[in-house]
Amino acid sequence: MGYREAREVARIRQELRERLMSERHEGTAEVLARLRHLADLDGIPELKREYERWKLRFELLAGSARNN
Repeated sequence: MGYREAREVARIRQELRERLMSERHEGTAEVLARLRHLADLDGIPELKREYERWKLRFELLAGSARNN
């Protein structure tokens, strides 16, 4: 992973953390898609697993929002 990709991953992580802390799940599909694209592009298994963890968190958040 090059510098540009690493910087993009850092920005994505920050955005996902901010959304999770403010409990905003709307619009996360696009952010997660960017993360998945970078994980697939570089073939980094750890990044793919991180994508899956973030995806699960936001699915749980969305599910809990629908139940309220």
